[in-house]
Amino acid sequence: MKKTILTLLIFTAFGLNNLLIGQDQDSLSFIDVDVRKNIAIYQLANQFNDPAVARMALYNILFFSNNQSAVLDSLTLFYYNLNQMPSVALVAKENLKINPDNQVALELGAIALSKLGAKDQALDNYEKLFLKNNDSRTLYQVAFMQYELKRFTESSTSAEILLKRTDIDELKMAFVKLDQTQQEVPMRAALLNLKGLLAQEKGEDQQAKELFLEALNVAPGFEVAQANLSKVGK
Repeated sequence: MKKTILTLLIFTAFGLNNLLIGQDQDSLSFIDVDVRKNIAIYQLANQFNDPAVARMALYNILFFSNNQSAVLDSLTLFYYNLNQMPSVALVAKENLKINPDNQVALELGAIALSKLGAKDQALDNYEKLFLKNNDSRTLYQVAFMQYELKRFTESSTSAEILLKRTDIDELKMAFVKLDQTQQEVPMRAALLNLKGLLAQEKGEDQQAKELFLEALNVAPGFEVAQANLSKVGK
């Protein structure tokens, strides 16, 4: 997600300014001037940490802009940064009506829907996103959400596909520890932990134990895997 957020921040800094590039200053209409004014207000409001004014500027830009999908991307990120997940989900959904291939809307919408408990809809977003970006991190989200939805065969298949990918030892996955801080572990460790959970679901406790131990071998101190290991057979 960090990569996506960085991309969005770059977009927010430059994308809105590009909405009117190429127009001669003398040919600007009242609407063009109003859009530029609101772009400036939006940037100043962000600089001065005034989210209410920044949000209203975005809505004003959205009302007049010919590039609504780009503005909706910024509005989705705006709500995401404020942790307003219902608004994230709704804005992303609206954006996908305009552009079903919008990867920003698919990913942020999936995150919001997952946090809101609509995991089946979140999975649908992640599956569509993976078909477009072929990203291992997206496929991991697909695999784990399939597990949460008790689609264990599909989850196992997704995990096996991931384990054959060459980048999983370079990528990191974040997990929440008991003290609510985050711990990053290699994706391989995360996948072995997931496979351990899947083995447990099949009643294969010994296999699950071995997989959790393998995950800990890859990432010593992996708290989630340690907790899962302690529950095997109980």
